[in-house]
Amino acid sequence: IKGTFLFEGIGAIILSLVFIEDFGLLKGVYLGIFHAISAFCNAGFDLLGTIEPYGSLTPYASNIIVNITIMALIIIGGLGFIVWQDIYEKGFKFKKYLLQTKIVLIMTIILIVGGAVLFYLFECQNSLSSLSQEEMILASFFQSVTCRTAGFNTVDVSHLKPSTSLLMMFLMFVGGSPGSTAGGIKTTTFAVLTIFVYATMTNKSEANAFNRRFDSKTIKKACSVFLINLIFIFISAIALFDMQPQLPMQDVFFEIFSALGTVGISTGITRQLTMLSKIVIILLMYCGRVGSLTLALSLSRKKKISNCKNPVEKIAIG
Repeated sequence: IKGTFLFEGIGAIILSLVFIEDFGLLKGVYLGIFHAISAFCNAGFDLLGTIEPYGSLTPYASNIIVNITIMALIIIGGLGFIVWQDIYEKGFKFKKYLLQTKIVLIMTIILIVGGAVLFYLFECQNSLSSLSQEEMILASFFQSVTCRTAGFNTVDVSHLKPSTSLLMMFLMFVGGSPGSTAGGIKTTTFAVLTIFVYATMTNKSEANAFNRRFDSKTIKKACSVFLINLIFIFISAIALFDMQPQLPMQDVFFEIFSALGTVGISTGITRQLTMLSKIVIILLMYCGRVGSLTLALSLSRKKKISNCKNPVEKIAIG
């Protein structure tokens, strides 16, 4: 609670200083507080539609203070309280961190930097062409960060190239980290699956990271979360395509990934959805926030675990 109030308070003060110049004292302070909480909680709601309808933070695409403050709040909120506690207790001594903290920090850096570089390469001649070089880099990093379930945007998402949309879908699918305000399958899940697949390809008997071994339960949970989310995406996509076949496939999948990752970014088709389509999106958001594995386990019947095991028989895979 102290950490939440501290980070949101600092963010609110910084944002208020910018918004006061544009909206006056009272409204500027109110907007600063609202957007600081929205960013930290990875909500993505904004109150800037009076400047540009459905524009989100596009009017502040070149404002470095707003961009960095919002990005910092999103990242801190998406790291997770377990990581906070570990860093608070052990300072900046990386070797002493828990395995989860190490994986979360490294995956966060890789996804943010990698996403920003690819976004820049894909969009430098498209949606970013009207910006200066510095503004292009700033917007690329902002979009890479905000895809981690935050929901803000400083570029027009409806005019992105298909390759960029696919990149953003991947970032939304991975999301933030466990025990955080973010959604998605989580950075640790993706890391465990990646390391496990690499261990399998290199014919290693175990999946290891930082001189630690992942147990079989962790790997099973990671596989389950990944597969359950893919099933949710597949079923919801079929439902939306059947109910509204006129909607572009790219936009529909973008909407689905955004809902399941509790991101909130849209290419603009949300306003065109029928009541039944909106119910599908609502269910996806609920599943994404509660957690796919938690939801699946809650719906399954509880059975007594038997000590007896069936005999093993190998089958061909791949």
